[in-house]
Amino acid sequence: MLYSKLGSIPKPETDGTEGWIEVPEAPAAPEGKEVVWWFPPGWVIRDPKPEGDWNWSQSEEKWVEAVVETEAAAETEVVVEGSEEIVAVGTAGSAISV
Repeated sequence: MLYSKLGSIPKPETDGTEGWIEVPEAPAAPEGKEVVWWFPPGWVIRDPKPEGDWNWSQSEEKWVEAVVETEAAAETEVVVEGSEEIVAVGTAGSAISV
């Protein structure tokens, strides 16, 4: 028998604290599939992760291509008061020092 606490990956022993539940042994994976613990629902048999940027969608029970969001770099100009001289130019997220 295996034990899980708060959805943790099942293991054969507890640490003696309260809250552990018994969970069944992992089922055997058919050829070309893998078995993973996903709480809830528990053991999931699924296709292995494809190469590239993919995320497992538990609600759809399938791999979905990851969307990589990029922001356009916005330039920031810093001007010393009383001067028209630009002392630093950077992009959003970069450190700017004066």
